[in-house]
Amino acid sequence: MSQFNHTILYAEDDIGVEKEVVEYLEKYFQKVYVANDGKEALALYEKKSVDCMLLDIDMPYVDGLEVANEVRLTNRTLPIVMLTAFTDTDKLLMATELHLCKYLVKPINILEFRETIKKLLQEIEEQKQGKVTLDKHLVWSSVSKKLYKDGSPVSLSQKEQDLLDLFITKKNRCITFTDIMAKLWQDEFEREISIESVKVQVHNLRKKLPKESIKNVYGQGYLLNI
Repeated sequence: MSQFNHTILYAEDDIGVEKEVVEYLEKYFQKVYVANDGKEALALYEKKSVDCMLLDIDMPYVDGLEVANEVRLTNRTLPIVMLTAFTDTDKLLMATELHLCKYLVKPINILEFRETIKKLLQEIEEQKQGKVTLDKHLVWSSVSKKLYKDGSPVSLSQKEQDLLDLFITKKNRCITFTDIMAKLWQDEFEREISIESVKVQVHNLRKKLPKESIKNVYGQGYLLNI
């Protein structure tokens, strides 16, 4: 994994924690922009070009979730990692709506943090190349709209291809049955499409993806967990 080619915005109001984390981030990033509160983080985001963000939730003026929400209004794909000392269910639920790369609870586990940084760098590179890694064997190309296994194309029907493209576009977020119907049967959406038809397509696609990567969201639809 190449380093020193990317930038990160790190927002943290605890100076003691900040110093230690910055020292670690500088091993992997060309530039680490540091903010000590949410307002400063948003100001830096507007001025600087950043490849990803590491945000503490509990900050003065504007908290990390509000910062992430503001960023998501204009950028749905920027990788964001959230740091928190909280285990509050409401905050966790809010965070799931923001398409975060990771949610870490403090005090930070160094091994988990290292893996998170690697994931951040991988996601940055994949976004630039239009690739999404599903596991060590499977890669989706957002450019060619093709799935590759160990470098060779995987045979997908048109509906499987469209469905996987939808899942990738909204990875780690719930896709409703209606979303899938609109995507897969857009030319015949006037006629009634059954949920069973959706389930058949999801079942077929599941056979070609990593086990349990497509998860059921009870009563709503599915999500691709990668």
